[in-house]
Amino acid sequence: MPASDPGVIQQLVAPAVMVPACGLLLLSTTARMNTVLARIRTFHHERLEAWRREEIPGSAGARVRALRVEGLEHQTHRLLMRARLLRLTMLGLFAAIACFLLTMLLLAARLIAPESAPLYTAAVGVFVAGVLAIVGAIVTSTAEVARILETVDYEHDRVESICATDPAHQSDTGGVADDPARGEGMGL
Repeated sequence: MPASDPGVIQQLVAPAVMVPACGLLLLSTTARMNTVLARIRTFHHERLEAWRREEIPGSAGARVRALRVEGLEHQTHRLLMRARLLRLTMLGLFAAIACFLLTMLLLAARLIAPESAPLYTAAVGVFVAGVLAIVGAIVTSTAEVARILETVDYEHDRVESICATDPAHQSDTGGVADDPARGEGMGL
């Protein structure tokens, strides 16, 4: 196969297109990861702040603080699981990019050794491995997306439960968000 053969260029197009596609997926996954990590850091800060508060043992404030810390711990574990799934997604996308770049190198090496069938076979195998890495990344990303609302649902259910069962923590509007001392926020 001569170097001017258009078949080589055509073969390089598919992996060359896949690299920026993976890059875009990686960019959106990185943004999601940053959001999850920022939320985890916020929860850690709130947990520390809750533990620093001096409350009279057995008081309503102490009960709210305990509920808040328990809620923050629970939610932090959920968010850590999401972060792990996003990390797997990112690793899969990085692996796919590496496979597609290697595919292009193997196809380009065929210009030097045009009669080398093993180079072509290796290029096809590495390309398929890259596609499988994307499939794995999509599976882990889908698992993370399925968990997106868990933390917000948990917060909502906790606030609803506290408001429904403890009239001392209800405000005129029926919620706890009006009084920071009564435990509003992400921890409940």
